[in-house]
Amino acid sequence: MRFLELHLPAYGPFTDVVLDLSQGEEGLHVLYGPNEAGKSSALRAIHALLFGIHGRTTDNFLHAYGDLRVGARLGLGDGTEHFFWRVKRNKEALRDANDQPVEEQMLAQLLGGVTDTVFADAFGLDHDRLVRGGEALLAGGGKAGESLF
Repeated sequence: MRFLELHLPAYGPFTDVVLDLSQGEEGLHVLYGPNEAGKSSALRAIHALLFGIHGRTTDNFLHAYGDLRVGARLGLGDGTEHFFWRVKRNKEALRDANDQPVEEQMLAQLLGGVTDTVFADAFGLDHDRLVRGGEALLAGGGKAGESLF
């Protein structure tokens, strides 16, 4: 599964933003920018789309809870595409391109068993995680620490 577009109509600091990720063949996109540009908010938006908007999210500082929305156009290896929206609500929060409810199991199948914890560990590298990981390597020493330094 590959993100082709990330839609941020109302999430965190974003209003009506679309990130086009469809170009390139390698499947890696690096988002960079100055502090407070929205990099971490975009990562939280991806996590929220895939696994649900947390009940007490702090990403409502610009938009009310009931207005939070994030979406994506996803491409699969077989060439098919799917579009999903995630809205902030307790039931039927996952929606299709026509804003009709979608079963969570459909997205879970596309994720191929990747859970929110696995996603955060594998793809959710942010400053705090990098610092904690570096400190753990330094504290542990051994071959892993030696290989890095």
